[in-house]
Amino acid sequence: MFASAPGQSFLISVFVDDMLESTGLSRTTFSTLYGVATIVSATVSILLGRATETLGLRLAWFTVAAGLALACVLASLASGLLLAFAALALLRAFGQGSFPLLGTLVVNYWFGTRRGAAMAVASFGITAATIALPPLVALLIDDVGWQAAYRMLALVLLVAVLPLGLLLRRPRAVAAAGNGVPLPVADVPMPSPARRSRRLRIVVPRREAALLLGIFSAPPLVMTALTFHAVSLLGERGLAAPAAAAALSGFGLASAAAILVSGALADRLSTRSLLVAMSALLLAGTLALLLSGTRTAAYAGFAAAGASGGLFGITSGIAWARTYGLAALGRLQGISFGAQIGAAAAGPLPLAVSLQATGGYDAGIAFLAAVAAAALVGAVVWREPEPAAEVRASR
Repeated sequence: MFASAPGQSFLISVFVDDMLESTGLSRTTFSTLYGVATIVSATVSILLGRATETLGLRLAWFTVAAGLALACVLASLASGLLLAFAALALLRAFGQGSFPLLGTLVVNYWFGTRRGAAMAVASFGITAATIALPPLVALLIDDVGWQAAYRMLALVLLVAVLPLGLLLRRPRAVAAAGNGVPLPVADVPMPSPARRSRRLRIVVPRREAALLLGIFSAPPLVMTALTFHAVSLLGERGLAAPAAAAALSGFGLASAAAILVSGALADRLSTRSLLVAMSALLLAGTLALLLSGTRTAAYAGFAAAGASGGLFGITSGIAWARTYGLAALGRLQGISFGAQIGAAAAGPLPLAVSLQATGGYDAGIAFLAAVAAAALVGAVVWREPEPAAEVRASR
């Protein structure tokens, strides 16, 4: 999770101004490239999820670490549109999407009975990177320049991160069935995505899986929209930039607190309860921003959205393994990551369209509230598939 930092928005943002000056691109063009690169990341997540089932986690780790190092080198060489897009696409694909996906799979394969607590611990890798790396990298840029800083990140990935793949091994026991029932690895079916006549075919209850996918797509869309436009949105409500920054800090603190709480409770609560709590907090956050323009309401809205984000990180990481087991977890988790990244890429659009069409953000926030409400309804009606939540393999 920590190693995904070079491809995450919070670290790329440290380099943006220097990259704009070097490439000569406008901020609008660069933002467009960034959005398209995020869509590339979603596609890679889906493909990587499938590849882990046939190639294994170790080879996937080596590929992702090397790819992210290459992305950092390309970023340091970016001098025009094509190289800038290639660098952004690789940064987002191997950083934002791939390393978090691998981290999620490692947790699910190794931890059966305390999966929620393990996912909470793993999630703090991104939290730690968010806190520690931006100021450190900013100091590094001031000292050696942004291009050398990117090359140093590439060197760290090759020397310190890539070799960690050697530690990955097949777990002795994993939870193949739903609800954390431990089974020996040899008993876990690992079907291959080939022709039905020769290989196993995965059978997943479509309604429940599609509903779960939709529920998990709502938080990235809403949270990206709110954080991307936070300064402008809160400025419309009378908050100056420092106050808007304080609201974003509250978002991060609430997310960290929710990770702590949900990590302790996730293994004791049902998946449906976690989904309802996550969606209810998301709806509460958007309604607070929509129905009141006070500073207190703004802080409360961003705090509620942040808490939903922390709960989302835990729930989305364990729900698929809980519900469908490990037989096809790579591809299921990969599809889920792809949908989430796609939703995040589309997140800034509703508020941008609202501002352009109406001169304000209320219509866009109302749309986000409707998305959150739909997710809450979906969470309430979602039921764990019957019979017991396990992906079935059939010929």
